[in-house]
Amino acid sequence: MRRFLVVCAAVCSLAACASVLTQQDAEKLAVEAAHGDTKAGETLEKHAQAGDPVAQRMMGAMYSSGRGVPRNDKFAIDWFRKAALQGDLPSMHDLAVIYARAPGKLRNTQEALKWFRAAAEKGYARSQANLAYMLIEGDGTPQDLPQAKAWLDKAVAQHEPFGEFLLGKMYREGRGVKEDIPRGTRLIEQAADANLRQAQFELALMYHDGAGVEKSNTKALDLLQKSANQGYANAQYVLAVVYHQGMLGLKKDMKRSIVWMRRAANQNFAPAQFQLGLYYANGDGVKKDARQAYAWMLEAAKNGSPEARKFVKRIRTPQK
Repeated sequence: MRRFLVVCAAVCSLAACASVLTQQDAEKLAVEAAHGDTKAGETLEKHAQAGDPVAQRMMGAMYSSGRGVPRNDKFAIDWFRKAALQGDLPSMHDLAVIYARAPGKLRNTQEALKWFRAAAEKGYARSQANLAYMLIEGDGTPQDLPQAKAWLDKAVAQHEPFGEFLLGKMYREGRGVKEDIPRGTRLIEQAADANLRQAQFELALMYHDGAGVEKSNTKALDLLQKSANQGYANAQYVLAVVYHQGMLGLKKDMKRSIVWMRRAANQNFAPAQFQLGLYYANGDGVKKDARQAYAWMLEAAKNGSPEARKFVKRIRTPQK
């Protein structure tokens, strides 16, 4: 009887191993589920429930993005944590990202630091860069530029774009290191070449100002558009301003300005919400609409725009 149980345990163990999904298979199921394939979603969840960390990570990603399932950060955290506790490095990182960025009660900088550090110590470059960012900004931890620099050196050694971008900014600004503009510029260029949208935006501003690079409106516009097309709200806002004012060699185009301003505003980017409110208040490129103007100003005020707060206060104050 004992031998029979041992054999069964071995068979069950082999079956469990065989059921573990490859990264490619898990991604395929997630894509199919995102396109409405119920069976694919059920298969993926079945593997996740059985303890497959790759499937658990995919489930976390689906709930985090809202693809194939309703977006739910709490469920995403639950799935990422299950995989992270099994040592899955991407899940450790993704779990930390949600804790760092989630709104309201789910935001937990201490948990973010904990999981970024756990993955960073195991050599995960993206977590090394993110941990450095929190140390630079003093987000949930005392600012520590030397420690941040040490983590960025590790990330850059693995050619991590966000690490290159952050270290590049440190060298250009002489922040925690001796100022070295050429070295900093090269690092930011490497990150931009790797398609990091923040680096593309930063480099666009550098080309516009001729700061450490030869001034070029053509290159500035190209990088700005690349960053905006990747959904970077700062770049979308600036591109909207460029079209509004006819800068960087472009003719004034209010239609395109409104498109880009709205995209940035829809990401809760307060300056864009304020500007869009002004468009509606003044009838600038759109039909004048006091309700739309007030609605956008209210959103901008909620997201911290001091100008919008003044605008809303002025509207709410009874006229004598």
